[in-house]
Amino acid sequence: MKEEEIRPESVFNDYLALAENDIKTYFFSSPLHYIPCPACGKIQCIFQFRKMGFDYEECPQCGTLFVNPRPDESAFVRFYTDSPSVRFWADHFYKNTEESRRNKLIRPKAERVGRLLEKYLCFPENPAIIDIGAGYGVFCEELKKILPNNYSVIGIEPASSLQQICRQKNIPLIPKFLEDVVPQDFEGYNIVAVTSFELLEHLYDPRRFIETVSSLLHTDSLLILSTLSWDGFDLQVLRESSKSIHPPHHINFFTPLSLSLMLKSAGFSICEITTPGELDVDIVTKQLGDINDPFIKRIVSGDETVKKQFQIFLQKTNLSSHMMVVAKKK
Repeated sequence: MKEEEIRPESVFNDYLALAENDIKTYFFSSPLHYIPCPACGKIQCIFQFRKMGFDYEECPQCGTLFVNPRPDESAFVRFYTDSPSVRFWADHFYKNTEESRRNKLIRPKAERVGRLLEKYLCFPENPAIIDIGAGYGVFCEELKKILPNNYSVIGIEPASSLQQICRQKNIPLIPKFLEDVVPQDFEGYNIVAVTSFELLEHLYDPRRFIETVSSLLHTDSLLILSTLSWDGFDLQVLRESSKSIHPPHHINFFTPLSLSLMLKSAGFSICEITTPGELDVDIVTKQLGDINDPFIKRIVSGDETVKKQFQIFLQKTNLSSHMMVVAKKK
């Protein structure tokens, strides 16, 4: 898989340009707040770089990279409710790439989740899977196709425009932000697993998010989530030049260690943490001008077999920037 297939460069650059303009509109006048490391709570972290007016610090204890200080949470709420870049992502970027993402990214992800459910779950009565941030409902559709008929797949989606799309696809829906969801919303369902993909890096308070998920689950329920790993090859090589590090959208970058610490503190045990990413080498190849190390340049601009084997090495050693975790509620 190539990045261009799921994230066309010209469209993605338009999205990033809109995000940069949104910073001036929604964040420049906001007060700033220093926070401890969102994963382990350490207070004194180390400045790494500034990008588009946002400072990123790294925790010396667990390795998390995060925006600190960060604007007031109310600024992020307004941004995700009203901003042009968020609307562009939903109305243009995602819509225009839906089928490519379905075939290249989402269907394989649903198949992987199906295998994880089979591996780690017992099969109870009336089981249900909750997908947080259902968006266009594509993952819910693909997961439903591969699960036994007695499984329900339910989306949580706060955006009204996306709620409408999910309803048109007959996807059962809870039209709320996760923080507003209560156990009564799941009445009649036996929640055996929650999924959340590419969401944690966006959240103002990821620890609160994980604790809320934990409060909604019963013992032995699964949490399956993916997010960006700061240990990942393309992020470590490109650092502030990486297009994946773009505030105000991506403000948290965990590592396998730090995500494990945060989940354990919220009452989960870790079943597995993997980095099944396929794009690290392709991403770095497209930004050779930002690379100074001659050895890295040789790897990513060399023989296709070498690049393929190096990407497999990154997957096997948990050094890809795409991270997936499976955790079980204790």
